[in-house]
Amino acid sequence: MDAVTHKTDQTHQFAVRVAACRETVYLTRDLVQSSLITWGLTSYRSDACQIMSELASNAARFCLSEKMHAWVSRLDVGIELCVWDDHPGRPVLQSPGQFSQHGRGLILVQAFATGGCGWAELRGGKIVWARIAIDERTIRAAALAVGCPIPGALPHVDRAPQRITMPS
Repeated sequence: MDAVTHKTDQTHQFAVRVAACRETVYLTRDLVQSSLITWGLTSYRSDACQIMSELASNAARFCLSEKMHAWVSRLDVGIELCVWDDHPGRPVLQSPGQFSQHGRGLILVQAFATGGCGWAELRGGKIVWARIAIDERTIRAAALAVGCPIPGALPHVDRAPQRITMPS
């Protein structure tokens, strides 16, 4: 399993490209964990890893090609988790039965994404994103506590969310 991990920015974003299969979902969680450790935001690890697991699992399940991309960003409004895959369809909330083994992922994402979630078309596929809202002062204090103060402004990304909805 070939994972390519790289810093896309000195301090604010980490990304990984992995094979699109369920056996590589753990690599996307590792990306989240190492990013949060670097940023001093480990108290958000459980929620962020749950979100990334669900996003990456869906991408691995529906991706048409062999690769998917995941990234985690530290923004002025919190942490943003994104996964890209080349499946043209929009994400759809399911109504799983009590004993169903599938269909709960996006419901969980919405529950944990305190800063919102959505999707957008991007480069022949789509990204599905979710945010955990964190006050900017908390982000800056955490960075200072781990010896990596943030010089200047944190990035800001406006997303016009295409809501993840139930099928019509």
